Amino acid sequence: MWFRIKHSVQILFFIISVMCVRFAMLSLNPYPGASGDTQISEDAVREGIKRGYDPQALASTLIPSSGHILAMLIDDEDSEEYRDLDGLSYPARLYYRRIASLHESMGALRPRYEAVFDALYAALKDYAPPIPRVWLEKEADSWQGDVTLPHLFTLPRLHDLDYSHTFALDIFLKGVEYLPGNVQRGPMIHSLSDGIVVAAASGWVGFPRTGPSLSFLKGGISPKSGNGVIVYSPDERRYFLYFHLYDVLVEKGQIVRRGQAIGHGGNTGVNARKKGGGDHLHLEIFDAAKGKAFRNTQIIAFLKESARKGSPLPPAVPSE
Repeated sequence: MWFRIKHSVQILFFIISVMCVRFAMLSLNPYPGASGDTQISEDAVREGIKRGYDPQALASTLIPSSGHILAMLIDDEDSEEYRDLDGLSYPARLYYRRIASLHESMGALRPRYEAVFDALYAALKDYAPPIPRVWLEKEADSWQGDVTLPHLFTLPRLHDLDYSHTFALDIFLKGVEYLPGNVQRGPMIHSLSDGIVVAAASGWVGFPRTGPSLSFLKGGISPKSGNGVIVYSPDERRYFLYFHLYDVLVEKGQIVRRGQAIGHGGNTGVNARKKGGGDHLHLEIFDAAKGKAFRNTQIIAFLKESARKGSPLPPAVPSE
């Protein structure tokens, strides 16, 4: 009798904890109490899995929307710019105004969310089976730590960085297929880190410039970014943002390993779909410990170091 009561109390505690955290996320109210008593712990997540919750579905429930994640990672200058963007269609302007309105609250809550991400990653990483890479890419075993397989991309020259993003890097892709409707499908993009997917969105629908504004209808991480993936690495305390993808092969809440395929490069997003704007991957790295994004030169240095590390993965399982 006592065992059944204790068992029921454990389940009730776990359900209440999940509901409290989820409510706090959706309402954007700070977590009550300095002790963070509504945080989800690693033990609580493992308990949920023992009770039959699907690991990835559980993680997805506790992670906020892509828009909330973006609101955490932009700075005050970005937020101010988002409130009054010109040259975009009305749906796009509405999207960015919403991100700007969430920025202050989400920025304050970021450490709390990261504690949840850390707990999810610690509890779920043992449940993430490796995906046979050869199923997705013929020469997958030749991956050596870069964003694509060797020789399928080029980095911008240092003296060209002044004409590019300061806190992001556009990596030029090779072997791009040009499909009908001004659609591009580039080489497979590989995760640069172990981590948990905190945002993954496809279904971007938009058009190239046909008038005074860039057209966007729906879908993707954001109107400009197009289809994309954001991976948070608890070990490195960094977010990795991959934008303009043709497709997305991972889902929110999924654990990924360094070198795992996350989607093909593409030209989704109004910035990439306009004439002359494609053939590249937009990469950002946000340093959670310092609370700021890498500069473009830092991203280049990181990519070179990643390539020097090479591939830590075992050979892909052959298909049968």
